[in-house]
Amino acid sequence: MVYKRIMTALMLGVLLFAYPGAGLASAAGEETDTYLVGFQNYINEALIEGCGGETGETWERIAAAEVELTQEEAACLSSQDAVSYIEQNNTVAVDETATATASPALKNWGIERVQAEDAWDNGVTGAGVDVAVIDTGISTSHPSLTVTGGFSAVSYTDSYDDDNGHGSHTAGIIAANQPSVGLVGVAPDVNLYAVKVLDQDGQGPLAQVLTGIDWAIANDIDVISMSFGTLTNSNTMRSMLDEAYEEGIIVAAAAGNRGEGTLPEGRVEFPARFDSTVAVGAVDEHNERAYFSATGEAVEIAAPGVDIVSSYKDATYGPLSGTSMATPFVAGAFALLKEAYPEKSAPELRAMLQDEAIDLGESGRDPNYGYGLLQIPDLSESALDQDKENPLESDDKTDEKPVEEDIEENPLKDDPIQTPEEEGFTPADVQSRVVYNEDGSADVHVFWDKPENETIVSHRIYRDDEFVESVENGNLFKDESVEPGTYVYEVSAVDVDGNESPKSEPVEVDVKEKSAQDGGDDTEAPADGDDDSDQPTDEEEAFTWPAKLENPPEFTDINEGYWASEPIQELSDRGIIQGNDGYFYPGDAIRRGQAVAMIGRMLDWENDPAKTRFPDVTKNYFASGFIAHAVKTGYIGGFADGSFRPNRDITRGQMAAILGNVFDLEMDSGAGGDGEVLFRDVNAKTTGADAIVYLAENDIISGYDDGTFRPGEKLTRAQFASIFYKLGEHLIEESS
Repeated sequence: MVYKRIMTALMLGVLLFAYPGAGLASAAGEETDTYLVGFQNYINEALIEGCGGETGETWERIAAAEVELTQEEAACLSSQDAVSYIEQNNTVAVDETATATASPALKNWGIERVQAEDAWDNGVTGAGVDVAVIDTGISTSHPSLTVTGGFSAVSYTDSYDDDNGHGSHTAGIIAANQPSVGLVGVAPDVNLYAVKVLDQDGQGPLAQVLTGIDWAIANDIDVISMSFGTLTNSNTMRSMLDEAYEEGIIVAAAAGNRGEGTLPEGRVEFPARFDSTVAVGAVDEHNERAYFSATGEAVEIAAPGVDIVSSYKDATYGPLSGTSMATPFVAGAFALLKEAYPEKSAPELRAMLQDEAIDLGESGRDPNYGYGLLQIPDLSESALDQDKENPLESDDKTDEKPVEEDIEENPLKDDPIQTPEEEGFTPADVQSRVVYNEDGSADVHVFWDKPENETIVSHRIYRDDEFVESVENGNLFKDESVEPGTYVYEVSAVDVDGNESPKSEPVEVDVKEKSAQDGGDDTEAPADGDDDSDQPTDEEEAFTWPAKLENPPEFTDINEGYWASEPIQELSDRGIIQGNDGYFYPGDAIRRGQAVAMIGRMLDWENDPAKTRFPDVTKNYFASGFIAHAVKTGYIGGFADGSFRPNRDITRGQMAAILGNVFDLEMDSGAGGDGEVLFRDVNAKTTGADAIVYLAENDIISGYDDGTFRPGEKLTRAQFASIFYKLGEHLIEESS
């Protein structure tokens, strides 16, 4: 089945259902929003009008348009075969961290660090190369800048003059040319174009950015510098930048100032994350990654980005810090290469900077520095006029000296992009299982740990990079009647403002072919190479404790006065728990492998050493047989990288979820029999919610004095033993 890709989360409650026909009239007074609509072949304005929409900007080169729509009209348009995608016209913003530390001199320390002066000595200054700064505009009256031309896409003015300062600062790093006062850019002789797409606050809708890029393509610009970003993906922006790259335009984009990330993609923003752009990180004067510089696999190169002195709005100058400042160093470097080697393609010039970069951090390309610190190659062999005057030795075009500006600590707001960056915004621990039905069909269950973030209102599920469905409550998605094959699932979170998090780590699922006569056993498909004929099943029967051992282990760190001594002793007597060298270590966190082993011993699962699909669970691992059984029966799964992580600690919520899966514990989540909330931090979206309520209602678990359960806290070995023993006693009582 083919799904339309809805790249950006629509506002809460907007699901793009297929409506039976076009021409739906919008309700009187119904709110409209601006969307970006991509078409299969060409912009079909009649189709837009038929659904009630109003067409704004259009971009024929990528068959996309800006359209004013109500939610109902958006749903209508999305159901049309000619439409490839619909996404919101999100706001993007300049991305820089300002510093109030004024430099005593106007010298930009980064110029020397990237070897720009060596290029000038060889007559390479960027002459004849067209560079567009797509930003807040450029100050046309600044004595250090010469603006060749430009364009304004903002709604309130046709002027491309800078009323913010950010664009002028980045422009000066590229092309300032006033050596007598120390303001000289990397490529001071380029033809500088101001493309104003962001307003006086450094913000603007994506449609304005697209129009600016479109203008640059139409005007045969050679290099684009973009120092803004957003965490929200955009198919329209990707298409436009891919088109620019195919036209031979090199685009340098700021990686962003969101710091270090834990996922492979880290916190690198769009558009820097696109393959058609060069993602730029920032370093300080010690060649160390600036603390704010976003990390991730998309980072391609690093450049100076801390306390960079450059031109500012009107006739002022001052220091700023950010990946916004690092980006124009790279754009200027590409301008120098373009002048020196005009016959080389964009990918060839890109490869030159990759090869020349000084490797920093880990050997080779890494998420902190990419290929390393920007270095402009030796251009002495370029066929240019070697006698051309070095810009530092030339006469100024003006005697006017710019005035130092006391730039505020953060002139653009703390979070101008208004994209959530709270820790835990991206869903974690995404897992899956395959359930086979009696008719031979297969359902895929995808579940995850819901981030502890009250602003999250829904999750979006992707299969093979295509949007499938939104889940507005809970942390489980069921993909029904899935054809045999291998699929990759990912999950993202959406907050109350419609901002979408980066996708989770991908989970690969292998759906086997299973005929109806085989019988549906509601179990996960066997791992590759496993024999399905003897796949274990757990028949429903009355639970009984395993027989007591003749010589059970004793633990020197557990005495009769210990609060959990009884359950620990009872489980030890039956061989369900084991210690190490006479110690139980009750305060240590219980681990995934240990928990599965305890369940397996309790239910008398076969524990012959087994080959599993997980590289970190070999036959030699003490619980390999138990883990193989638990995975086959769908009680627990592996992780996106193919590992099981048996030594990973389990949280209280995860414990409940595992027990709920194994023992089929269900009850209305969040409330007891009288409808009262049991724990104020447990609701329908909490991991293991149904099992938590069941266990609490039956006095198997309890919360804390403040009314919380704390599902995200780690569970100790003693706590797990206590819960496990109480559950066993309850199951025996229930079946009697």
